[in-house]
Amino acid sequence: MKFDKEFEESILAQTLRDTTYLKRASRLLDAHHFSTPQHAWVWAAVRSIWEEYRERATAKLIIAKAKEDFKKPEQLEVHIELVRKLYKIKPTAAVATLDQMSEFVRTVNAQLSMEQAATDLEKGKLTEVYEGLRRLTRKELKQKEYTKIDWIEGFKERQRERKYRKDHPDEFVRIPTGFKKLDSIIKGIELGELGLVLATTNKGKSIFLTNLAAAAVGRKIPTVYFSLEMPARKIAMRQDARWLKMPYDKFKDFDFTNPELRAIKKRLKVARKKWSSVLKIISFPIAKVDINVIRNALDDLWTEEKFRPQLILIDSGDHMNGVGRFESYRLEQKSVYMALSSLAEEDGYAIWSSTHAGREWADSVATAEASSESYDKSRIADIVVSLNTPKRKSRSTKVEFDVDGEEVKEATKSPKDYRAMAVGTYIELFLAKYRDGLARITIPLDAELSKIYIHEMDEK
Repeated sequence: MKFDKEFEESILAQTLRDTTYLKRASRLLDAHHFSTPQHAWVWAAVRSIWEEYRERATAKLIIAKAKEDFKKPEQLEVHIELVRKLYKIKPTAAVATLDQMSEFVRTVNAQLSMEQAATDLEKGKLTEVYEGLRRLTRKELKQKEYTKIDWIEGFKERQRERKYRKDHPDEFVRIPTGFKKLDSIIKGIELGELGLVLATTNKGKSIFLTNLAAAAVGRKIPTVYFSLEMPARKIAMRQDARWLKMPYDKFKDFDFTNPELRAIKKRLKVARKKWSSVLKIISFPIAKVDINVIRNALDDLWTEEKFRPQLILIDSGDHMNGVGRFESYRLEQKSVYMALSSLAEEDGYAIWSSTHAGREWADSVATAEASSESYDKSRIADIVVSLNTPKRKSRSTKVEFDVDGEEVKEATKSPKDYRAMAVGTYIELFLAKYRDGLARITIPLDAELSKIYIHEMDEK
């Protein structure tokens, strides 16, 4: 990436448009020496307006700030002209990752330090040359990767931010799962959070992710589904079945009647208008993916299509490789999920990943401790839900279809009427962990597996 004035202006332009981006970029931009005093002033004004009003710097606010700061007409005009330019820019680096911006800041700081060292060397100031280079290398070796809060001094500011969040909920996105009872507890997953869907083999983890995608698409939330197990065409076919609530085998074998084809054509016409550029499905060769491959794919989506998701679904993080060398698979798995958590927090995505539970949990309710190979996965995640099919369950419910497509009029209270997951419909969703509130809650689900459809069971 070329770190020049255009890149710098693209970043500033995006801070004028996107609150989430503004907050993510602030620490790096505070440490950056801008190319001109005018650019530095724009950033200082944007930050000042945010800190005072908890609002993005609108053109009206920032021009008022310029009139307050610059009394000479020629100075005022130069700054206002730059502001106008920034508002006209359609950022090409609008979703520059924090890594890219960090590299940008490091590059500029190195250039400035070298230029100053060269100037001092010409003047024979060897002490200043060595001291400047020492400061630069020390800063490189010991960069601040932490956030510091002065507790009581910052209370008033935190209250103002909390009130702003309450008054402007639309600016703080939470993405519903589509399961009403679960959403009533966790309020959906927030940008910056990592959620895990935990279960043993063949309990419906991938189908659950398909339903999360359907819920997001229905709300026009930009979503990308990364498949590390199945080819993209199969995931898309599952999504087709889920959307139309028709048996998956009909799509697999193209086994449609003429009336069904006409109905699909009619619904497709409407769907194209409603959901264009909402869901992207990307598959990778198994065991070929690490966090950098995921980041590169996200960068490609932006560069080539100007598509930036809010929700990322990963099926499954267990198939990702860690970056570097590890003493054990457990430590590698820990690094993978730490990287996913960092991707969510630093770049402002909401991420759900499926993950395996150990085989010993096949016939019992999988808790957060059930994540196979590494419990660190669950410790790192903000939300953990598990899918379970208990052998013994006494419950009366009405079920529309079993997995073979045969209609079931009435399920009795006998556990025998709830067939195993491979051929049945009863699942228990267990909220194993919710970092920000109540957990250890069970939600009964119906799974119409032939249609890739999972929904909450009607209460009786």
